[in-house]
Amino acid sequence: MRRRLLLNSAVRTAVRKTLSSRGLVEVVTPVTTLAPGGEAHLEAPAVDLTALGAKTRRVFLRTSPEVWHKRLLAQGAGPLFEIAPCIRDEEGGPWHDLEFEMVEWYRPGAEPEALQADCIALVEAAFEAAGHPRQFPVRHQRVSELFASFLQLELDPEEPAASFAQRLQTRGVAVRPDESWDELFYFAWVEVIEPRLKDMGFLFISGFPASQAAMAKLEDDDPRFADRFELYLDGIELANAFTELTDGEILAKRYRHWQAERVSRGRPAYPEDPDFFAAVDLMPPTVGIALGLDRLTALAMGENDLAAVKAIHLGRLLGAPS
Repeated sequence: MRRRLLLNSAVRTAVRKTLSSRGLVEVVTPVTTLAPGGEAHLEAPAVDLTALGAKTRRVFLRTSPEVWHKRLLAQGAGPLFEIAPCIRDEEGGPWHDLEFEMVEWYRPGAEPEALQADCIALVEAAFEAAGHPRQFPVRHQRVSELFASFLQLELDPEEPAASFAQRLQTRGVAVRPDESWDELFYFAWVEVIEPRLKDMGFLFISGFPASQAAMAKLEDDDPRFADRFELYLDGIELANAFTELTDGEILAKRYRHWQAERVSRGRPAYPEDPDFFAAVDLMPPTVGIALGLDRLTALAMGENDLAAVKAIHLGRLLGAPS
């Protein structure tokens, strides 16, 4: 345990030193939020809190610090980062825990390439801190290129779901024709594409379908796709980055769509936070990224299960299978 704690501390120190040296200011924001900002599938536990002399309010444990960071950016905070404890209920598996640490950072006025340079420096610093120094040859792929390579399939996010399902079936992917386009995409991604990424090392993937934009803007050249990328390292998803949407009205429409989707799945809708949408309108053009610190630590230590590197794995403590 002592060795585990020392290595975790060394990686965290390396992350903090790397991002600070690259011009970002560390911030600390609340672990609760007035309204979760994420997508429909993210589960944010509710908590009732009472400030002295005020009425009890229902708030939510954050799934990420994104909503607070964007409020700060709207006030002129400039480049910032946080090593943020987060909660996502109903998570499980060797690369998940109910509570985890996320490194999230934003660069106003920058391009996605700046975040990619940060990632390279940060990951190499973490591996060195864990005693496994490593140089990473970097690859870039678009989602459509991966579908073409591994499924010999041209990806069209505007294709009807039934047609997409039929084409996947002809390539041996066992999907159901009554699934939505995104459900079909995710199944093909998890079952066929993702396992092939293990041999591709340090990989930036861009060009995800517009339906998966979350809080990212759409690509200027082809709005069928979101202006975002993910970082995979040895087949493990490590980070998710956006060219941030700075239109509060569009984001509010997306948020309402996510809540309608939650209700259709039998989940309660989350409340809206109008002040957050107003802050998004005031944000400068910005790129932002969230990176799983627990996952990075496990990879840097040569482990393949978060329980092998975390001081306390909450999911296992609550009875999740190992």
